[in-house]
Amino acid sequence: MKNYTQKDIITMFSGLCCSRCKNEFSKDSIEILDKENDTMICRLSCKKCGKDFGEILFNFNKKADKHTQLEIIEGPDAINFDDVIDANRFIKKLK
Repeated sequence: MKNYTQKDIITMFSGLCCSRCKNEFSKDSIEILDKENDTMICRLSCKKCGKDFGEILFNFNKKADKHTQLEIIEGPDAINFDDVIDANRFIKKLK
């Protein structure tokens, strides 16, 4: 991956690992898909087991001397049984 060093990746990803095989991410784990100024859309994958984590967004200041560790931002809770029943009832009302 261009513009990032292995040291940058180790620092930013030090708290993260592959959820499947627990392998650490490396510079080769990130592929730049699109770039505009300091913002990059990248694909993250594990080079050990091949798990694809999809697209990630980096706002990377190349002039900064130090980069901080990335944090996981959790999404919404998974859909549960009650959600499915509620959706089914809602759809039935539409008919």
